[in-house]
Amino acid sequence: MRLGKLYSPDEIVRDFHDGQTLVLGGFGRYGNPENLIDLCIESKARHLTVIKLNISEPGYGEAKLISEGVVDKIITSHMNYNKEAMSLYEAGKLEVEFCPMGTIAERLRAGGAGIAAFYVQTGMGTGIEKGKDIKEFDGKKYMMETALTGDVALVRSRVADPLGNLAYHGTNENSNPLVAMNNSTLTIADPDMILEIDEIGIDKIATPGVYLDKILEM
Repeated sequence: MRLGKLYSPDEIVRDFHDGQTLVLGGFGRYGNPENLIDLCIESKARHLTVIKLNISEPGYGEAKLISEGVVDKIITSHMNYNKEAMSLYEAGKLEVEFCPMGTIAERLRAGGAGIAAFYVQTGMGTGIEKGKDIKEFDGKKYMMETALTGDVALVRSRVADPLGNLAYHGTNENSNPLVAMNNSTLTIADPDMILEIDEIGIDKIATPGVYLDKILEM
């Protein structure tokens, strides 16, 4: 009988399919759900879209997916750390939607909150505003940004329990709580450790288990 939300790597690998949009926690090389990304590579899923605050340098996180040639599109704030991704973009082999970091974070939060769209000033007067709805509020122009959600959200935590409650430590707590609450169709956590129920401590739980569908049990 299954205990809570714990799933084996062999079970998780079957959750990845061609054409999915992946929402990834982490910032640069830190806090990436590395084990889950490795399982995605193992699944042979292709034509993926990746949403992440920024793109890691080669060898870390979603950069491994880019190196495997399975990513068609990226939505991110920047990818200056990754020359491989920049070369693919410049050669027209990788579609990139650039979005200011604060805005992409808010688009992810809006996805989890059920907010379809919102208006911001950030990026006004730049190429980012091209094709977007522009409105004026109190004499200032704002552009509309739409919410972001995914097919699969992958998060990294320090600890998890079988019910899916998560706690973070250090740089793991960058964008991971935000991604965990994004309301993607499927949300999977990659914890460093799995503790017993009630062992985390209710005051230490940062992401309640209600937001998680599966926990990777290595």
